[in-house]
Amino acid sequence: MKKILAALACLLSFGASAVESEIQFENDQVRTLKVKIMAHEEIGLHRDDFPQVVVSLKGGTITRLEADGSKTDVKFPKGEPVYREADPLGQLHRSINNTCKPIELIIVQLKTSTK
Repeated sequence: MKKILAALACLLSFGASAVESEIQFENDQVRTLKVKIMAHEEIGLHRDDFPQVVVSLKGGTITRLEADGSKTDVKFPKGEPVYREADPLGQLHRSINNTCKPIELIIVQLKTSTK
C-alpha cells in the first residue's frame, strides 16, 4: 500500500511544480540563494555565471541537459558541500529534478574569482 501511495504522490506532484528561489544574502563578493526544485521541475536554459558551493538541505540528483544534447547527472548529497565551476561563456544548459521529491539547496555563488 505504501508503494502505491508513493507512486500516486509522485504522479500528482508531476503537474504541480515550481522552482522557488530566494536570495538569502548578497554583497560584492558573494550571493547566497535558497533554492527548492520540485519533483520533475525543469529550470529552462541558463548559464551558471559564477563558481559556486552548493549544500543540499534535501539531497537529490539533478540532470543537467547541455545545449548540444549531452546530459550529466549531478548528485547533491544531503549536508555535503559540492563545488561547481562557472559555465564557459555562451554555454547554456537546462536542469531537471527527475525524482519524485523536492530538492532544496543553499547555493553560495562566488562573484570574485582568481581565474
